[in-house]
Amino acid sequence: MNFFMDTLFMNMLILLDFLLIILMIIPNNYYYYHPLLMAMILIFFTIIMSIKLNYLLNSFWYSYILFLVMIGGLMILFMYFTSLINNQLFYLKSKNYLYLIVKFLIFMMIVYFYMKMYNLMYIDNFELINLNKFFKFMELDLFKNMFMDYVFDLTIYTIMYLFFMMICSVIICLKSKIPLRQINKINY
Repeated sequence: MNFFMDTLFMNMLILLDFLLIILMIIPNNYYYYHPLLMAMILIFFTIIMSIKLNYLLNSFWYSYILFLVMIGGLMILFMYFTSLINNQLFYLKSKNYLYLIVKFLIFMMIVYFYMKMYNLMYIDNFELINLNKFFKFMELDLFKNMFMDYVFDLTIYTIMYLFFMMICSVIICLKSKIPLRQINKINY
């Protein structure tokens, strides 16, 4: 049973790596970049990286913190993008999707046949990948105690600085009663 779980675990990690590669390929297939498309790709990338970190590390807190920080940053970026860009329609052509699906299927078939040819479908043939040795550094106290005394002060100062900057930008916007970037009105 342990062998089956290890094999399933490695196949899941390999599949997540392929999904990350596909997410990096998607923006190259479009001539028109829309911030909403980029935000969706970043959200999917963050979710996949959080899942991978959850599988690979002893504690789920690292993946949870990564997810919250990235989603918070994406929300701020989305707010800036919506105030800076014009109201453009977001459309994707089905022809591009068809090409992307064909490329993805060909890539997956090549990888599958390569793994089948070299008998890489099972974890006992992976001599190099021994997860207990590979992630041995995660057992150090440095990684388990991320918010202990020696970095706790720096973390608190960073949080206070970011909170202060957020309050200052909100006060600037409230006093002038306009957004940070003014949009020129066009008279027809």
